[in-house]
Amino acid sequence: MILKRSMLLADAALLGVALFWGVGYVAVKAALESFTPLWLIVFRFIPSFIFLSVIFRRRMAALTLPAARSGLLAGCILAMSFLASTTGLVYTTAGKQAFITTAYVVLVPLLLWVATRRFPGFGAFFTASLCFVGMSFLTLQGGFSIGLGDGLSLLSAFFLALHMLVVERSVRNHDPVPLAILQIGVVGCVALILAPFLEKLPAHVSPVAWTALAYNIFLGTVFALVTQNVAQKHTTSTHTALILSLEGVFGAVAGAMVLGEIFTGKMIAGCVLIFISILITELLPLKVVPVAVESPSASLP
Repeated sequence: MILKRSMLLADAALLGVALFWGVGYVAVKAALESFTPLWLIVFRFIPSFIFLSVIFRRRMAALTLPAARSGLLAGCILAMSFLASTTGLVYTTAGKQAFITTAYVVLVPLLLWVATRRFPGFGAFFTASLCFVGMSFLTLQGGFSIGLGDGLSLLSAFFLALHMLVVERSVRNHDPVPLAILQIGVVGCVALILAPFLEKLPAHVSPVAWTALAYNIFLGTVFALVTQNVAQKHTTSTHTALILSLEGVFGAVAGAMVLGEIFTGKMIAGCVLIFISILITELLPLKVVPVAVESPSASLP
């Protein structure tokens, strides 16, 4: 009963993450009017890392070497995801990227199966597929063709799915807060190394872009990534993928309210399918699967 309650609380926290990431599609699109993709990542993640490192300096000081290795691995994977998604958003629409990126809902149980050689059950694939169909109704408008932006978005989805699995494994034995901070720092440093060679520093930044950047720093990064890491200590990567897929729903609503995008009947049907998939997941009896204790030298999936 306690385990189920902690999972429900974790899922509720992830719902907040999905909300801020969904609205973040609008914020990132606004920020990209002034920032190039790499410099946007730099200005988003470096301040977030400094801010969190100061607040949680004692927990950062207690970071062990094994935890640091886990955080660096997760951070490198997360960096690949953000580099792909932020660059991809320049070449594709927010709606298309939301649809393609939520492929992690299907990829997570597949990667989990490959990594652990334990079949996650047909129920996991059914709810993931139902959610994926809902996302297609919600965000895929008009024709579907694979362009540069679409390909980068799909690549981002793969790295996001892999990141969820690595985080789930890492937070079992390590403090999730410094792990999240380290990941944020890695993403910012990777972009900072690449940006001067590949892009020009923005000469002028509009007030709207600064506001969008502030949103991305404090809600889309500081709150969202730390909360995801903490929540994944109490829930599964499959639950995480399903709950976070609601970012597409919130993104569509934000697009309709802020950008004046049309919210059609097809999109409403997509929202219903997504909510049904999550409801099925939450109502299914919780099966506790014993996890084998591995040696410290065991590699992460």
